[in-house]
Amino acid sequence: MGLDSVELIVSVEKTFKIDIPDQECEQIYTVQDLINAVTKRVLHQNNTRKELLFTRIQNAILETTSSTTTIHLKTQIIDLFKLDYLAFQWKDLERFLQLTLPELVPLDFNDKLDTHVKVLGLKIFKRKSPVTKGNIEQLIDWIISLNYRKIIDLTEPISAYDIQRIAIGIVSDSVGLPVNEIELHHVMTRDLGID
Repeated sequence: MGLDSVELIVSVEKTFKIDIPDQECEQIYTVQDLINAVTKRVLHQNNTRKELLFTRIQNAILETTSSTTTIHLKTQIIDLFKLDYLAFQWKDLERFLQLTLPELVPLDFNDKLDTHVKVLGLKIFKRKSPVTKGNIEQLIDWIISLNYRKIIDLTEPISAYDIQRIAIGIVSDSVGLPVNEIELHHVMTRDLGID
């Protein structure tokens, strides 16, 4: 286990006020493994946080855009915003919710861009994934992960979903990846670059 992994585990332990034994830490390979280790140690309950945030987002989108689309969890984000006003509407949504939203990237504004930046035909690096290709359910997940300190009270019993969102928020903070690029199946070393 490398230094980055140890720092990540320590950060998770401090956040949840738990202790994960060294033997178990050595068996944490994926984001889901990390979440499972926490869930075993934290009292949790059923969750309604996602449903409450869905209602807030639904109202905020209707208030800040001229969208007439019926909003469901599976509604594509891009279907709710006019591309010409996306940056402005995204900032309005953030102000209305008073929560941090995932950062928009060049692919959000121009889906004709190649997913990789190339120089002389050689792939130099992969562009960050576009947020607007996701759906409302994913947006809720990302918002909770970005704002877990503000949204989730760790002194009260929390849900398994909350534990998942907090863990992804901590991983994002630790490795500097956007929350929309962190999946539960990602291997810490190979996919996230944690040594």
